[in-house]
Amino acid sequence: MPSREGQPWSLDEYLIVGELWKRRGRAVGRSDSEVLELADLLGRSPGSISYRVGNFAGTDHPGRGLKPLTGTPLREWEKVRDDPAALLAAVRDARARLASARGGQPANELRSERDLRIVPPEKPSTEAIFYLSEERATEATQTEAILREKFRSWRDPNGDRLEGIEIPVGGSTLRVDLYDQASSLLIEVKAKPDRFHLRLAVGQLFDYRRYLKRSDIDANLAVLVPEPPSADLMDLLNSANIGAIWPTADSFSDSEGGLLLNPTTDTTWVGTAAAIQLEAEGE
Repeated sequence: MPSREGQPWSLDEYLIVGELWKRRGRAVGRSDSEVLELADLLGRSPGSISYRVGNFAGTDHPGRGLKPLTGTPLREWEKVRDDPAALLAAVRDARARLASARGGQPANELRSERDLRIVPPEKPSTEAIFYLSEERATEATQTEAILREKFRSWRDPNGDRLEGIEIPVGGSTLRVDLYDQASSLLIEVKAKPDRFHLRLAVGQLFDYRRYLKRSDIDANLAVLVPEPPSADLMDLLNSANIGAIWPTADSFSDSEGGLLLNPTTDTTWVGTAAAIQLEAEGE
């Protein structure tokens, strides 16, 4: 099937991956034969399939997987999750629809609102910018823009993975710094990993996600900062199921044992770096 990376997931895709999760749990990695088969059927990367399995893990076992399903996918999953016969019938029909739709769009596509646009990420400028802090107005450097560009150059050298998102709201437009289509990850860039900036990032990411949910775009959240947050502030992010990403000497690291940056690994993000587990067997 033609690649559908970066496009919203259909209900059929959710059900098919949900059945894999229900049957095998987390014992599936990017090289697993069933994962590769689903990647070909759905037009997704093996990493995307494994990542979505993590969302089902977080749904059925809160606190032990990625961000839980929400909205229509959650409601449909709850209808068949505990009924093996209904689940198998739903997956059989979903596979048939997707097989017949090769070369086209799945019949029950969860379409985005027309006003929500996927756009190129912003490039850094040479001008200083200004913002009002809680205490006083200060001049901020282009730290965020430079950090965003450094990450974009490292993560997406070909320019086909990271995008921005513009969300029209009233007479203004909200702008998501980065959206990783391959792993459905919203990334907010901040100049410092301090309390003020990270609390601001938490509010922004939750605000963005509620609009994306209306378009059935189910995304995980992360903040990109120049250095690792303190243990206390990392706990703040963990409590909100938000990961952290920061640069190293010649690469980047994340708070989830590499899962945010490499979702094709056999790890499961459980919302806290200390609880990352490598499991060879499912539930």
